[in-house]
Amino acid sequence: MQKHNKLPKQVYFLLVAQSINLTTAVLSVTVAALVGLTLAPKVSYATIPYGLQFLAILLSTVMFSKLMERFGRYRIFKMGILFLFLSGVIGFLSLIYENFLYLCLSHFLLGLFISTANFYRFAATDILSGELIAKATSMVISGGVFAAIIAPLLAINLAKLSDLPDYALIYLSLSVLALVLSVILYHWNQSNSHHHKSNTQHVSSTQNAKAVSNALTVKKYTLIIAILGGALGYYIMNLMMIASSLFLKQSHSFDYASYAIQMHVLAMFLPSFFVAKLIHIINSVNTIILGFLLISLSCLLPVLFADTIYINIALIVLGVGWNFTYSGGSTLLSNIQGPQRLKFQGINETIIALFATLGAFLPAPILSYFGWINTNVIFFVFSIAISAFFILFVLFFKNKSYR
Repeated sequence: MQKHNKLPKQVYFLLVAQSINLTTAVLSVTVAALVGLTLAPKVSYATIPYGLQFLAILLSTVMFSKLMERFGRYRIFKMGILFLFLSGVIGFLSLIYENFLYLCLSHFLLGLFISTANFYRFAATDILSGELIAKATSMVISGGVFAAIIAPLLAINLAKLSDLPDYALIYLSLSVLALVLSVILYHWNQSNSHHHKSNTQHVSSTQNAKAVSNALTVKKYTLIIAILGGALGYYIMNLMMIASSLFLKQSHSFDYASYAIQMHVLAMFLPSFFVAKLIHIINSVNTIILGFLLISLSCLLPVLFADTIYINIALIVLGVGWNFTYSGGSTLLSNIQGPQRLKFQGINETIIALFATLGAFLPAPILSYFGWINTNVIFFVFSIAISAFFILFVLFFKNKSYR
């Protein structure tokens, strides 16, 4: 196990890999509906490709976690890179030949890639222990900062170039990113293998027995908070982010809403640079609870203050709150040792994908039915209720081993 306080270099390879993963995700959000609108036989079919992307993540996450258990992470990560490469080529061809089915296949394959890449933050902690687990997890998650900057630049510069159809080069860029990613993960695997070999002799049967014991402890007392915290945090964040975007587009402009969302996305990932220290000070569970209190505050601000600037502030607070719930949950899951580690990571990613999907589909109907203020009130109450439940859960079990 890693004994000093410095992160090994393989974590930084995964940081770059995660930046590429999130860049592909942001690019897909940017173009999926627009290209769908161009190629779909009916307007109502326009969001099917993006929906299939989420469906692929939902259907494949547990399967990939089982395959990783059997064949190792690197082989499955390479399989994911192949999906990304094919997604880019087929997406490019869908625009060249104006083929909607190709577009659907492209986004389904992209979803399969994202499903494998969602395990990067867990792979970073496989050979680490102690406070380095939180540090490595949050470091890899911080790849979102780079994605928030790089993806819009790529989208703007590649959207309408040369004699090719609009957005064709954005899809082709996915294949280029796949080639870059293959090099990054090759070096990660080499570095990981070397580190693993140098530490193998230190692992004893006593440590293995202790790892199984720790797995049971984490599973029994904090797995519910880790999985529910990550999933519900994602659900509320996605829902309120899209609802805020819709409201701002109606009340202001597309550009104003886009700027507000970009600030929100940066707020989602910038805390990754300090959240590991916070987890070390107050532990993972309390970090998740603090995250939900911040999310509830973000829902309360637009209710108390009518000025639009408070929606912008609320979106920033929402991003920070999401980071705390996501990083706290990921750190707890990374602390699980033994044979059940990958199984619970797979379950976690599937539940997060399910709630993130609900958060993506429900904002428009909720907003149209309840209105802007009532939507905020409902999710303020919901967030406070989650915080209260977690606090009572912790007090009930009085468990001190969840750091």
